[in-house]
Amino acid sequence: MMGFIAQNNTSILYLEGFSFQENMVIPVFLFFFTIYFTIVVGNVSVMRVIIVNRHLHEPMYILLCNMSLCDLIGSTALLPRLMVDLFAEVKSISFELCFTQAFCIHFYGTASKLILIVMAYDRYVAICNPLRYTAILTGTTLVKLCCFMWGVALILIVITLGLTVRLPRCGTTILLIFCNNVSLFSLSCVDTTLNSIFGLATTYFLSTFSFTTIVWTYGKILYTCLIKRDNNSKRKAIHTCATHLTVYIFYEVIVLFTVIAQRYPSTNTNIRNSIGILIMITSPLLNPIIYGINTKEIRRNVFRFEPLKILDNNQ
Repeated sequence: MMGFIAQNNTSILYLEGFSFQENMVIPVFLFFFTIYFTIVVGNVSVMRVIIVNRHLHEPMYILLCNMSLCDLIGSTALLPRLMVDLFAEVKSISFELCFTQAFCIHFYGTASKLILIVMAYDRYVAICNPLRYTAILTGTTLVKLCCFMWGVALILIVITLGLTVRLPRCGTTILLIFCNNVSLFSLSCVDTTLNSIFGLATTYFLSTFSFTTIVWTYGKILYTCLIKRDNNSKRKAIHTCATHLTVYIFYEVIVLFTVIAQRYPSTNTNIRNSIGILIMITSPLLNPIIYGINTKEIRRNVFRFEPLKILDNNQ
């Protein structure tokens, strides 16, 4: 793929920034800095607790660790660069760096959906088939699932951006505050129907597949818990399922609006940029709380600051 990049000149691209008054730069910077700091602290804390505590080396926690890593990739691809650009009069970026940012952002979006699918499957097996859990989700199976999550995401994004980077570029203005596939192939002076169709088809397939899978698995989990006589189990099931589904559906709605807005350049710049940022910070902010700190074992250890080493089982 890098060969394709070399065939295009290494032109400088220009990003459309937010439209706000100069005296708002510092407050906006502090807002994004606080968001990014919170994301990093939250996700690193979850990862640290899982890595350090050997008794948390189970499928559910390992998948949580994968999710935190994915969230860090997505937020780091966007926010540091965005904060620097706030102070730049001319918001320019090289094509190579723009391509790298687009790759990381799309990789994050695709991998996060696949991780959520596998996490939902893990919870389904644990609650609906508890006696077979260790037999179904063995160490080998978990490794295969992790390879599936990251591997499929990598393949899809390589194909998507491979179709884009082959195109000759005529324009130099990115109609967003960050780079993504749509903004890159929109710079081309040739027909980009194939790129648009493939991108929409991939988004539709992933969103439909993940939505169907997650709703079905959580529905089965909820049903299994509700038929139990234990009222405490019922309350926990309703709370967990409702929280997870609310966060997931909210994320999918933002994705839908983003896809629509980016394909209509007439959409207000600030609205388009705000939606794009919202999709990149919502999950990394909420996931450590909803899936991590809300879990008793992680919450119990998250404020302990032992040296980063693998602890014995009896510690």
